[in-house]
Amino acid sequence: MADAKHPPELKILFFTEMWERFSFYLMLGILPQYLADSQKGGMAWTDEQAAVVVGTYIALVYFTPFIGGLMADRLFGFRKMIIAGGLLMMIGHLVLAIPNEIGLYLGLGFLILGNGGFKPNISSLLGNLYPPGSPLKDSAYSIFYLGVNLGAFICNFVAALARNYFDEHPIHVTSTWQIAGWHAAFATAAVGMLLGLLLFLFNYRRFDQADTVHRAAGSDASLTPLWVECVTPAALFGAAGWFASTWKYLPFNPPTGAFIGACLPVLFFYFNIWRTVPDRAEKGRVAALLVIYAVVIVFWMTFHLNTTALNVWARDDTDREPNAAVAVITNAFPEFAENAPPKYFDNAGPTIPRPAKGTYDVVSDERYKQLETAKQLIVVEDKKVFVTQSMLDKIYSDTDDSTPILEEGKHLKVTNTELFQSINAGFVILFTPLVVGFFSMLRNRGQEPSTAAKIGLGLAINGGAPALMLAATIVSNDGAMKVSAWWLFGVYAIATVGELCLSPMGLALVNKVSPARIQAFMMGGWFLATSFGNKLSGIMGEVYHQWDHNVFWIVLVVCDVAFGLIVLALLPWFKRQMGSSQTT
Repeated sequence: MADAKHPPELKILFFTEMWERFSFYLMLGILPQYLADSQKGGMAWTDEQAAVVVGTYIALVYFTPFIGGLMADRLFGFRKMIIAGGLLMMIGHLVLAIPNEIGLYLGLGFLILGNGGFKPNISSLLGNLYPPGSPLKDSAYSIFYLGVNLGAFICNFVAALARNYFDEHPIHVTSTWQIAGWHAAFATAAVGMLLGLLLFLFNYRRFDQADTVHRAAGSDASLTPLWVECVTPAALFGAAGWFASTWKYLPFNPPTGAFIGACLPVLFFYFNIWRTVPDRAEKGRVAALLVIYAVVIVFWMTFHLNTTALNVWARDDTDREPNAAVAVITNAFPEFAENAPPKYFDNAGPTIPRPAKGTYDVVSDERYKQLETAKQLIVVEDKKVFVTQSMLDKIYSDTDDSTPILEEGKHLKVTNTELFQSINAGFVILFTPLVVGFFSMLRNRGQEPSTAAKIGLGLAINGGAPALMLAATIVSNDGAMKVSAWWLFGVYAIATVGELCLSPMGLALVNKVSPARIQAFMMGGWFLATSFGNKLSGIMGEVYHQWDHNVFWIVLVVCDVAFGLIVLALLPWFKRQMGSSQTT
């Protein structure tokens, strides 16, 4: 029997998650830029170094949810873990506003731990609002996913506004410490997290029946197996992987070696959980989930290139000069566009305007390094910009008599790179009603595919995104000249369709199939699979700078399509293992 309507608590979780994802994606949208930036007060790392940290961070931030899920299942319940996780993340965003490496690593550490408490438990709490077998559960997760992406869409505009404004108007905390663009944007993420926490706290009691506080006490409620069989071995294996990579016994950089080492005990821990499931039917469903977890790793490997390879493409190879429609906004509100740094013109064509030569102050290479270390290269309106002679030559290398030249002291206004991170979220908002409506139509006709089939379809569709990037790479002559932003719009449109077939459906499948006593733990397993995929995405972000780019995109196309077809081929097996629980 179909449910009449969604419960009102769905709205509360929708907006709680919206504000949490606002803070999460705001930080993630600017993190890779901040690490690689040398001209606006960033860390001045190489793109490969930034990819290592970003890939490791987005891996660990999805690695910890399985721990937070188990803690909720056995001791604390969903609500307490959601609140604890939110508080830790708010602290992390505030710490990131400290402009040094200590603030960077400490802030990321708080975010990793906080996400582990928050993410799996709010997703599981949502599922428990619906009775077993409810046909509305898939659509509930799709609506919930809309909240995720509404926050992800808004946040980048706030980040751009904060970053551009405080670059021009920094806050001087001490004589040696000022909060400029990057760190002001990090701090605004904490505000979003605070709003989400307050909303959830004001409605805390409404979720009493959906929580896990009814769990029985005793050995089943103990966290000892988690610490003894999983966390401690993971820490030891992670340390071993770090040192083995440092000493060149493993062909990885230390963060990657540590991550791989830490994952081994966790994989064994999940295998052991499956092995000890007493009920045969439940054991089959857990086995099916573990196979799903394995194949969706490939999806996240490709999808989260938006934080590495696609971010580099948007920053360096995309023409970010506002078109006529966007210029109406940036002309009225200049803080919505940033001043183009000298590097922007490295592959700019002759039609892209250049600042006047008098806008630049040419210094020696040694002096430039000193200014870079002192973070005094921020491009500010009506102020000189320091460059070396080779940088100045490169700015004007591809110009002719028709190239527009700006007034002296004026800079070319370009769209902030982080705004391209909102394209995917914007498409999710536009496409979610269409996807939900499409599957609802099929359900009414008795033709809706199983949740597992939707996941396989999403993987295969996602292969179109790297295929389009292959075409863009060819058209741009592998980044030798900037190309239209419409290429990225097309890439994200395809990826979004694949995402909507896979991600919310995966959340719903885990909730429907998991045994009740380990429900949040298995939800954590979904995020653990995301973690593996994210780390692979970071590794591919490093590989992007080493491989031929045409080969790079072809490999990703093959991986996505092949694993999507594998899922579709296994549908009869999934049906046997899951029974009616995998259908909608």
